[in-house]
Amino acid sequence: MEPKNNPNRFDELINAAPSASAIYHTRDIIITSANAQMLAFWGKGKEVIGKPLIEAVPELKGQPFITLLQNVFDTGITHHAERDLAELVVDGRLQTFYFNYTYKPVAAPDGKTEFIFHTAIDVTALIKTQQELSDTQERLNLALQAAEIGTWDLNPLSHAVHWDQRCRELFGFEGEADIAYHQVLDCIHPEDKPKVMEAVAAAINPLKTDTYDIRYRTVGSNSGTLRWVHCKGRSYFNKEGLAYRFAGTARDITNEVNTSLSQQQLLSLVSHNADIMTIADLQGNLIYMNRAGRELFGVPDEVDLTKMTASDFYEPEELKRVQETIIPKIDSEKGWKGILHLKHVQTHEAIPCQVNYILVKNPFTGEIIGRGSTARDLRGELKSRAELQRLATIVEFSEDFCNYTDWQGNTIYLNAAGQKLIGLSVDDVAKTNIEAYHSFASNRLIKGSIRAQLLETGKWSGRLELKHQQTGEIIPIHKQFFLIRDSLTAEPIAITGIARDLTAEMNAKKAMDKKNSELAHTLKELAFLANAVPIVMWTATPDGMLDFINQRWLDQSAMPIQSSLGDKWTATMHPDDVARTLKTWQKSLATGEPYQAEFRLKDKYGNYRWWLVRAVALTDSNGHIIKWYGSNTDISEQKELQRQKDNFLGVASHELKTPVTSIKAYAQVVEMMLHRAGDEKNAALIGKMNNQINRLTALIGDLLDVTKINSGKLAFTNTHFNFDQLVNEIVEDIQLTAEKHQIQLKLKSLRDIHGDRERIQQVIVNLITNAVKYSPDANRIIVFTEDHGHEVQLCVQDFGIGLPPDKKDLVFEQFYRVSGTKEHTFPGLGLGLYISSEIVKQLGGRIWVNSIAGKGSTFCFAIPVVQALQTSTQENES
Repeated sequence: MEPKNNPNRFDELINAAPSASAIYHTRDIIITSANAQMLAFWGKGKEVIGKPLIEAVPELKGQPFITLLQNVFDTGITHHAERDLAELVVDGRLQTFYFNYTYKPVAAPDGKTEFIFHTAIDVTALIKTQQELSDTQERLNLALQAAEIGTWDLNPLSHAVHWDQRCRELFGFEGEADIAYHQVLDCIHPEDKPKVMEAVAAAINPLKTDTYDIRYRTVGSNSGTLRWVHCKGRSYFNKEGLAYRFAGTARDITNEVNTSLSQQQLLSLVSHNADIMTIADLQGNLIYMNRAGRELFGVPDEVDLTKMTASDFYEPEELKRVQETIIPKIDSEKGWKGILHLKHVQTHEAIPCQVNYILVKNPFTGEIIGRGSTARDLRGELKSRAELQRLATIVEFSEDFCNYTDWQGNTIYLNAAGQKLIGLSVDDVAKTNIEAYHSFASNRLIKGSIRAQLLETGKWSGRLELKHQQTGEIIPIHKQFFLIRDSLTAEPIAITGIARDLTAEMNAKKAMDKKNSELAHTLKELAFLANAVPIVMWTATPDGMLDFINQRWLDQSAMPIQSSLGDKWTATMHPDDVARTLKTWQKSLATGEPYQAEFRLKDKYGNYRWWLVRAVALTDSNGHIIKWYGSNTDISEQKELQRQKDNFLGVASHELKTPVTSIKAYAQVVEMMLHRAGDEKNAALIGKMNNQINRLTALIGDLLDVTKINSGKLAFTNTHFNFDQLVNEIVEDIQLTAEKHQIQLKLKSLRDIHGDRERIQQVIVNLITNAVKYSPDANRIIVFTEDHGHEVQLCVQDFGIGLPPDKKDLVFEQFYRVSGTKEHTFPGLGLGLYISSEIVKQLGGRIWVNSIAGKGSTFCFAIPVVQALQTSTQENES
């Protein structure tokens, strides 16, 4: 059909139009007229007038516009579209544009279409801006979730508080019930509440508007869990100067506070990301490095990063490996991941890092324009879960279910983890609606309360269920939705979501509940057992604080069990025992060695009773203490019997000493008289009696020493003397009576020492006479001395009966004697080594034995060269 009117009138109409316009005739869509704006859209000149549109703009072939125009021409029905994509050759290259346009048919008098009036508005810039804003919002929301940062929103006028799920977790709230401001304050640690309230008041005060940036402790409203949180926020004021909104973020920093690692700050944007992030051009010139990277590699703030290259951060060999081996292997989609050794630019310290390389592409042309990288310090820095520069890549490789739909629920994007979780193929993603992969119950929530909340608050989080597309299995998840609105119209246009599969967690919870039930039953049985035993049983934390005491405590103590926990039980301890007891306890806590002590506690009648207290530590596989288990045994009666025994021994020894001394004197007189009378036979008998009196005197002396040791009255008098000379004198005296044994000397100390000569002589005599006594079948004994600088050491080696391994530590105990077949062969009270051990200890030294049963023993002691003068009560000679 040819135009029935003058074409000039169309030109006038088109040129007068405020937007791009064109007129087409016939079903071949012949361009009758087009204004300059429309020609500019096509990238053509006026030469296209009179040509069919498909010939004038050949790139429209394969696009829907020619078909749409022909349909409008045939039906006479106007076609209108918004934000439609068109591919047009402009400036010599094919480009993508978006248009709002109308194809309006104009009918002839016979009712048939005479021509089509085409108007169009270029909205390309608007669409791209909205896409960028939408992507930014999506990245921000996903970044907050990946970084486990919670958000909160307080209305200071109504005190209404809106929290996302993460904030609820940080403050210990469960469910989705509304939270009042006073409930929030109740969850803040009492010591921190005043400063928090002060900071909030300053932030919502229009005269101050202080920055709200504060760290404080929360106490879970239900669980009582203590956490440290870092909150940031700001206030928004109305025209009257009143704060109508106070919003911000909250982050769990408990681990940072507990470990005092000031660098562990999880930041929400690329520049504050805890991972090191860099961008370089293809020549390796640095374009960007975030704050974490500057800190890790020692790059000062004043240094211009653009003047640095990869060679500043790698040793030559490592740089060569990166350039020749790794960069060629960077996959355009998956990138490259591995371990590299970077270096500190100032100290040149080698820093092993987990590095991820990706290729940075021009978003329009796909051209590779640079390389991006993330690095994680393998020496212990926090792991970052996201690489914010390439959010799409991060989401794609995320293990969480991530999806993106339009407002109607049609799926636009579903990451690989999401596809795997619900059994959906890549090809079917775009064909699937959100309803298809959620359960019936979840879909009812999504259509109802969830959509309503998204419209109201822009976000929702809670429990939902997915449905596996192949098996029909219902998968429990924790889902978070975020609403994306049109930046101009504020209309909802899309929903983004992230979900975590709760299957393993719920299975673990069921298993944990079962274990907890079994454990509670076991603990109940153990508590019954602990309360049934006749002694006091208790447990303590690794730092020594008592957290359990059984009911036997109440049989003696005046303090209730609850009041005795922690370290409060020490209030009943005898003042003289406190310092010594706690010192021993602290040593065990520090070393993990078994604890044993004897001390007095006040009973319910106000009397002090003696207790033997023992404890052992339960440790984990790494040797760390988990718990202390201890017992208290009442030894007051044993202590009283010991005291009576010591008193008896002391009195008996003193009483025996005087008559024995007299008998010895009389025996010596009789022996001398018999010698003068020539009665040698009887004189020899008197001499043997005198030897037995000497033995009796030595036994009495040992008993006296034991009573002095037990009463703390063993006296010491320090003098200067030559150690080897003393050993020589002792050996000469003993050799006169030890006819069967040859005592060999190997003296190498050659030192003068300051100590109690008589007590040291007593120890040496004891060791040598014991060596003679317990090696009846041998013919030699070896005595060694050595100089060790600050101490001298003496050892006596015999070749006698020896000791089994389980008896070595017993020989230094009171009244211990050799048992078994040798019991009656070697007489004695078993006090000599005990007395020697106590003397050496009080001299500040140490004593030990090395022995092999049947081959002999070597007894040794070492004492300091200089001894402080011991202060003790002088023994009573009366």
